[in-house]
Amino acid sequence: MILNSKSRLPVREHASLFLSWMTMLMVFIAVLSLVGLMALTNLIDSWNRSISGSLTIQIPTYTIQGDSRGDAVQQDIDRTIDLLRQTPGVEDVTVLDETQMSDLMEPWLGASEKITDLPLPALLDVSLDDSQPFDFVAFKNQMQEAVPAAQVDSHRVWLSHLIETARAIQNMIAFILFLLILTTSFTVIYTTSSSLALQAPVIKLLHMMGARDTIIAFQYAFFNFLKALGGGVVGFVLALPIIWIASTLFNPVQDPLFDAARLSADQIYIVLAIPLMAALFAFVAAFLTILKTLGRLV
Repeated sequence: MILNSKSRLPVREHASLFLSWMTMLMVFIAVLSLVGLMALTNLIDSWNRSISGSLTIQIPTYTIQGDSRGDAVQQDIDRTIDLLRQTPGVEDVTVLDETQMSDLMEPWLGASEKITDLPLPALLDVSLDDSQPFDFVAFKNQMQEAVPAAQVDSHRVWLSHLIETARAIQNMIAFILFLLILTTSFTVIYTTSSSLALQAPVIKLLHMMGARDTIIAFQYAFFNFLKALGGGVVGFVLALPIIWIASTLFNPVQDPLFDAARLSADQIYIVLAIPLMAALFAFVAAFLTILKTLGRLV
């Protein structure tokens, strides 16, 4: 009698139940961790582009005593533009008009025509050329000599600290995902080995009847695949409400600084594939473990 691929092998349900629960927990954690990791990676990439791509120059329109600087403002703007045009690495410079200033202040002060009545400084938005080096320190020193009243803000200092903190969190999440992969491997190996050890007499009998190792390994591994897939789907579904709550909490912020955290279509597809990838991982780990174990049982 030869055992074919349609034959059913005895598998302990308590071992498979343990695998399902563990896969559900690990997929749940993996989905949340991977979504957080992807969002954080998108933010870091966006912040890096912001650091290297632009800077802002503020020219005060009023003195500290509250007096208007009048024509001196336009003279400072002209000197600043001339200096920027002579500086390597500068691609373009734009002087924000009243409408752009109102749009810029609207998230904090609301929509009001009185915004333009405030003593706001003149703002110059400078775009940098990524293909050319830009010496920020040298330019800032030149600005202090040419236009002492101007203030150069590149967002580099505080964004650099923010990126360092984000990278530390990113590394921690990546380490958690690595631990999840190791834990999943040990779980599959443990449940498979335990089940095979309990079924050793039956497996020996199947060998005497002509069953091949690959058939036994495939059926055990496929059984683990189904149990892991079921647990993974449940873990994925349980993670969705938490992701939705997190996105809802961050949605009212509507800050351009965090807009880049949104996942791309490719990243969403990867997250959707996590239960299937976990099940395939369980199948491969179980199949290899069974083949190795069967070599010692017979």
